[in-house]
Amino acid sequence: MLIKLLLVILCSTLLNINEEKTSIIAKDINTNVKFKKPSLIEDINKENSKELLGTISIEKINLLNKPIYNINSKKNNIEKNITILKESILSKNNSIIFLAAHSGIGEYAYFKNLYKLKKSDKITLISKSDQYQYKISRIYEQKKSGYIKVNKKYQNELILTTCSENEDKQLIIESYLEK
Repeated sequence: MLIKLLLVILCSTLLNINEEKTSIIAKDINTNVKFKKPSLIEDINKENSKELLGTISIEKINLLNKPIYNINSKKNNIEKNITILKESILSKNNSIIFLAAHSGIGEYAYFKNLYKLKKSDKITLISKSDQYQYKISRIYEQKKSGYIKVNKKYQNELILTTCSENEDKQLIIESYLEK
């Protein structure tokens, strides 16, 4: 039990993206994605509004409207929230967003059911002004090394990660912004 706890702690503290090992291939694709402005953000506690980037929802696993805080916010903490990793690139035309959260059990195990997702399932991100629909393109495990190795294939991507049920691996879910 102590070893599992230590592995969970290690997984959460070592989760970084190795920029040297990450291949990013940028394609110049012109997109005009329009979504109606969601009212959900208006309902979020106003004191968090400066720190809040938006919310994530994955209906299939009943993960609904969970907040995502700015990278520099104290609330961007894997111990209590879904965390956006500092290696994320937030851009309207060529983004890659890395989100991490605990799996397993407990109040803060937001990604405990990620293993139930399948290719083509949907993930929704809502910012203060837009709604973005992502489609899962790949699900796999990587050996835990303290880094995530990803080859960027799409113009705008969302990567979710958490510890796997296999103690020496982490689960990686790649998705792309639907046009």
